[in-house]
Amino acid sequence: MRTIIFSLLLGILLINLVSADIIIDKQPNQIYNLGDSFLIPITIKSVTEVTGIFQMNLICGGQEINFYKNGVSLLSGEERKMEPFIILTKNLIGESKGICKIKGIFLEEYTLTNEFEIVNLIDLKIKNEKIVFNPGENIIIEGDAIKLNGKSAEGFIELNIVSDNSTENINQLSTIKNGYFAINITLSKNIRAGSHLIKLNAYEKDYLEEITNTGTAEYEILINQIPTNIEILFENNKVEPGTNVKFKTILHDQTGENINSIAIITVKDENNKILEQTDIQTDEFFEFPISYNEPPLEWSVVAVSNKLTSEAKFKINEKQDVKIELINKTIILTNIGNVPYNKIVLIKVGNDSLNINTSLKVDETQKYLLTAPDGEYKVEIFTEEGSIITGMATLTGKTIEVRENSVKVFSIVKYSVVWMFMIFILGFVVFIVFKKGYKRSFFGYIHSKKKENVKHTPFNKTSLIDVKNKAELSLSLKGHKQNVSVVCLKIKNFDEIKSKKTNVGDTLQKIINLTEKEKAATYESGETLFFILSPTKTKTFKNEKAAINIAHQARIILNHHNKLFKQKLEFGISINNGYAVIKQEGNTLQFMSLGTLALTAKKLASFYENEILISEEANEKIKSNFKTEKKQDKNTIMYVLGESKNKDEHKKFLTNFLSSIEKEKDNKK
Repeated sequence: MRTIIFSLLLGILLINLVSADIIIDKQPNQIYNLGDSFLIPITIKSVTEVTGIFQMNLICGGQEINFYKNGVSLLSGEERKMEPFIILTKNLIGESKGICKIKGIFLEEYTLTNEFEIVNLIDLKIKNEKIVFNPGENIIIEGDAIKLNGKSAEGFIELNIVSDNSTENINQLSTIKNGYFAINITLSKNIRAGSHLIKLNAYEKDYLEEITNTGTAEYEILINQIPTNIEILFENNKVEPGTNVKFKTILHDQTGENINSIAIITVKDENNKILEQTDIQTDEFFEFPISYNEPPLEWSVVAVSNKLTSEAKFKINEKQDVKIELINKTIILTNIGNVPYNKIVLIKVGNDSLNINTSLKVDETQKYLLTAPDGEYKVEIFTEEGSIITGMATLTGKTIEVRENSVKVFSIVKYSVVWMFMIFILGFVVFIVFKKGYKRSFFGYIHSKKKENVKHTPFNKTSLIDVKNKAELSLSLKGHKQNVSVVCLKIKNFDEIKSKKTNVGDTLQKIINLTEKEKAATYESGETLFFILSPTKTKTFKNEKAAINIAHQARIILNHHNKLFKQKLEFGISINNGYAVIKQEGNTLQFMSLGTLALTAKKLASFYENEILISEEANEKIKSNFKTEKKQDKNTIMYVLGESKNKDEHKKFLTNFLSSIEKEKDNKK
């Protein structure tokens, strides 16, 4: 029994004596990328003579893969240094990634390295700062590609552009060298305006052409909406005289999408004479009236926006039409068409029919006399257009007939006494006027003649005002680009007042006079007046104070009018700042509005009544000197003008203006 126990103890002792120590001389780095390779230096020591197999395994996520084996034979007290080498490729380590360790094993002994991570990521950093581009523009996208182990990537990078749910036909492949990439692409000229996402996909390959490390990045860009053409669209390009021609302008971008902008439209007749010129919003219909007697000709419409021009033509249809009146026994025919009327008019008197072979020029009137044996008859008149006039007439004569009604000589003789009396009265009036005119002083006569020769320029036939400093909107102008201040006055009930005899014209003329003192040029567009303060006229680049002065005084004048007169004025006033192309030609200021200068001013003037509204651009110019209150109507931001921050200056302004009104009243008395 003792012999057995002794043998066991000896065996255990011998086993301990053949054990060896495994020492890891250098721990792995914290992070490795796929494709990396590294050494794991070790030292094996033994106090006895040993022989065996040394191996190293990679342990990741519970999976153990052997990558190194080597035979080791050591004498007693001998040590051996070894440098096992591991390559992190898929064919060697498979899909092993994440937190890993390396295990060294010799005989019954083993040791473990510190934990480290195996990754397959590349970090992409884009250097571009510019994000807004035009269609057709060339872009160079550059950046760095660094692996998570801190080393530069060497591989490839692929680019594609994504728009909404579709992919643009832009794909580009380039290389990554020493961690740097640069991709040169040219945007399509027809690329859609708006936001686009550029996706970058970087990757490396091993010697077996298998992808190892990858990285992605996204770069959002904005494509400008560039106007490429302007179109004029008629509701009907064949227009009946006496109706309106209706059309709109459509501004297209690089993909044919509509652009919301301002267009200057001009309506011209067959001789290229300008009949109407104004600025309108694109994509909104504009109507221009065609007179009932306008000849059947071809007119044109010219539209200009964003340096693009388009012209379209429309035809005025030929129209033969006649107006029929039956007054007692007289038939009156008037040509209300736009061409000579040469058709037959059928007249039925009782059961008898008569024809009139008409020959009427445009607007010509001809009277016809009906005769029939004494009695009352039913008269019916038919035209080839389908018009029917029916009435009862008391007729006299021998036979039923119709003839042209002519003035007889005896009628003049019959009323000769009346004519002589009228001639006498007329002669007496001429005598009195001549006598009074003759007694005037010579100097007074000369003075009045000079006064008559001073001509103001009315804007149009129905304008209520005369101006000296006139402004005209130009389609295409070569001049100076200037920062201007614009005051906009909108008379909201203009259509109501223009047809009535009121004092409105005098009130508006007062405003015109004060604007001319400030050297403003006046442009009239329907119910709207624009007062333009440009450096060309005012000789200063700071016109904001003059604009506020005009707006304040105009409001006082209009409120004063509404207190005195029954015919009230509904008005809005606004101020805007912006750029325009300016050219002075004689007494007329030619201008071309840039951007939404005129449109914004016109839009603001249509909001709050009896307030002075300021645009965002104008507010930036005046907010240091005037109080303003911010307002918002849907997407429109505006500011209500308050009093001056310099109260003494504000008080002085009101006092001076009110005293000028009192002086004007005294002068009239």
